[in-house]
Amino acid sequence: MAQVIWNPDIDVYDTQVIPLPVAENIAKYLCVQDLLAFGEVSRNTRKTVDNPKLWVSKLKEMGLWDSAYPTSEKRRINLNDLNPLTCMNEIIKSTKAAKVQVLKIYKCLNSYYSDLILHKPYDKLNIFKDFQTPEDQATILSNLLVYNRIDYDPHSSMVIRDKINALFEIFENALLRELEIHYDLQDYTKTKRFVKILTQLKNEQTLIDFFLQKSVFDNGEIGIFDFDSFDPSKFFKESSSEAQDVSFQIEFGKFENMIDSIANLFNYESEIIDSIFSQEIPMMYKVAEELVANRLSELFMALIDKSKESRLYLQIIPYLYELLVSRFICKLNKSENAGPSYHQLVRELVDMMYESFVAEYMREELLAFKSSASHSIDRWRESLSRREEETSKSILKHVKVETKHDFLSSFRKVFTINSQNNNNETEEEEKSYSEIQAKTIILSENLKSMNQVLSINIVMDILGDAKIALQRLLNFREYTIAALKDDVLETIQEVFINVINSIGDEHLRLGFETALKYLQDYNPSKIKTNSSEKGTAIEPLVVFCELINMADMIIQMIDIFYKEEMLYKHIIKHENSVLNPALQNKKKLEGLVDTYVADGLNVGIDVLMSEVENTFASGLKKSYYNPPEGSLVFDGGTDVARKVVNILEDNFDLLVGCTDKSIVEVYQHEIAERLFQVVVKTLKNTTISVTGAINLISDLNLYYDFIINHVRANKRMIFPLFQALKKVGSIYLIDGSDSKAIGKLVSDLSKFNGIFGQEEIYEFVQRREDWLLIRKDVEKVMYGLSLGDCTLT
Repeated sequence: MAQVIWNPDIDVYDTQVIPLPVAENIAKYLCVQDLLAFGEVSRNTRKTVDNPKLWVSKLKEMGLWDSAYPTSEKRRINLNDLNPLTCMNEIIKSTKAAKVQVLKIYKCLNSYYSDLILHKPYDKLNIFKDFQTPEDQATILSNLLVYNRIDYDPHSSMVIRDKINALFEIFENALLRELEIHYDLQDYTKTKRFVKILTQLKNEQTLIDFFLQKSVFDNGEIGIFDFDSFDPSKFFKESSSEAQDVSFQIEFGKFENMIDSIANLFNYESEIIDSIFSQEIPMMYKVAEELVANRLSELFMALIDKSKESRLYLQIIPYLYELLVSRFICKLNKSENAGPSYHQLVRELVDMMYESFVAEYMREELLAFKSSASHSIDRWRESLSRREEETSKSILKHVKVETKHDFLSSFRKVFTINSQNNNNETEEEEKSYSEIQAKTIILSENLKSMNQVLSINIVMDILGDAKIALQRLLNFREYTIAALKDDVLETIQEVFINVINSIGDEHLRLGFETALKYLQDYNPSKIKTNSSEKGTAIEPLVVFCELINMADMIIQMIDIFYKEEMLYKHIIKHENSVLNPALQNKKKLEGLVDTYVADGLNVGIDVLMSEVENTFASGLKKSYYNPPEGSLVFDGGTDVARKVVNILEDNFDLLVGCTDKSIVEVYQHEIAERLFQVVVKTLKNTTISVTGAINLISDLNLYYDFIINHVRANKRMIFPLFQALKKVGSIYLIDGSDSKAIGKLVSDLSKFNGIFGQEEIYEFVQRREDWLLIRKDVEKVMYGLSLGDCTLT
């Protein structure tokens, strides 16, 4: 220690002797003993030594100030209690008491501290003479190491600190030996004693390493993690199957037993740890971390690799996780060492360990679903192609090959007079088709099967596979890692979007395009699809309406799936938002179907109205509306009009109940307007007599009644058309002798509901059978003059 040399010439009362700043700066580097002597040198040194800030700084350097008790707690400093073991325990955060508390520590520890600088054997040191128990020895060594912080002599400070650290090392090794002995003897009470001492010495990591080594790394009793003898194949049983491919099943019981064994191991370790460690050392967490992150991970990796070989990978990943979450964690006992959050901590460890498995699984699940859906669609396409090919082959095999010889034979047939030969050739001809006939028959057969271009079963299979995939993915929806949880929900949406793409783009689109092609190729004048059996219904249109009904069912199935699997299970965050890709793709699919329905109905209406026009063209006789004298009047309409109405009745309501009301309305309105145009066109190309006008009016009433009874919405847009037609019919009913009345009728455009203009009315009246006889009088009424009234000057 520094020696103070007394100079009798110093005036201790002179404030200029050792100025205060100098004294304060010196005091920072003096140990307690020297500070006490330094305070006797002069007034300024006394003032410096008495300054509470100096002593507070000493407490801070020892690390005792921040952990001191606040002054609000009434604690009494007992200077007479000079216990080296407890002298640092109850420090009060009081500036006034700082000096007293430092001096107390000095009195308690300085003699032991000074003893360490002497060259004594360790067993001769005073600390080992006065303190016998390991607890006391640990405490005194710890206190002396703290006290070393206010030793400012570089030499003594370093020497004593090194000696204390060396003593600590020897002491800790001795403690660890005792700890191991008692732990191996399963004497956990004594083990706990040494753990507590080592904890006091801040040796938490040493204790953690020791216990991990004993309980996990070197523990041969943990059979479940003995990877040398672990056989993952026993968890998968080969199932009996007549098929050539070997299939496997999951041995659920063995998996459950394995999980139970792991839970029992955790509970066993937890019980030991609770009997040894306090919560200061998170030993159970460390053991759980090691077992889960390394041992359990390696175990599961072996099982997962085997599941891939057994083609059970997609089932195993969610199944194992479900076992961990619902079985393993639930079977864990409470842990005092880990505290109330123990189960949540283990869950988080499990999720961190399983993260890489889940990330790979999500990709594989999505790829597997895409592949499965695509495979189902491909099989369906192949069946369609195969059916069409078989139909074509069965018909085309009867197609005769036109050769030069065939042509000459046909040519000779025209001139032959041998009737017997003609009969034989005719019979042979009946057994074969021309190429055009064959194509017509093939198209006819395709039309019959048009409603088979879509399959409810395929859609159900795809939705069933999607449901299974979503159920597996939903095992991870409560994942504790937020980023992966978001990825799971996103993958679920991607599965649904693939449902839309598979059913929409690969099935509905192809089906409708095939059906539209069939429909567009249909020509009612060349193809008759068993009309005698099916009345007057246009078979391709009927079948297409069945197709619409099937597509509507598919859309409803997807909508139900979306609501039950996505919406009601809260997979969707933004239900009615553009940020919801599932909803946007569903709407896109609905729009796609609506477009194809509209396109198909346009073609279907063309087919229907072509049939109506063909009926007028082939069935309307001149005598119907311009009959000879004495002909019978048709009661209830001509046969051609009744046939047209029958055709309309069989096809007008095809869509009712199988698609949206708005589509039904557009379909019916379009047919009604097209019927009106066909009737107008027919009138403009038909000669009508007064007698025939009765038949015409009967027909027009028939059309009107049909429209009245079938059009259910927006009637005001359709009814005036057919009301106007009935008024047109009256143009022909007036006898030619009353030409002025005819002229007045056709001049009053208001009677025709504003549907027809003057020019069209003039066209209608020109179709009267007696037009040449009444023309002059009618035009005179219509225009006020006739051509005969005009003269050239």
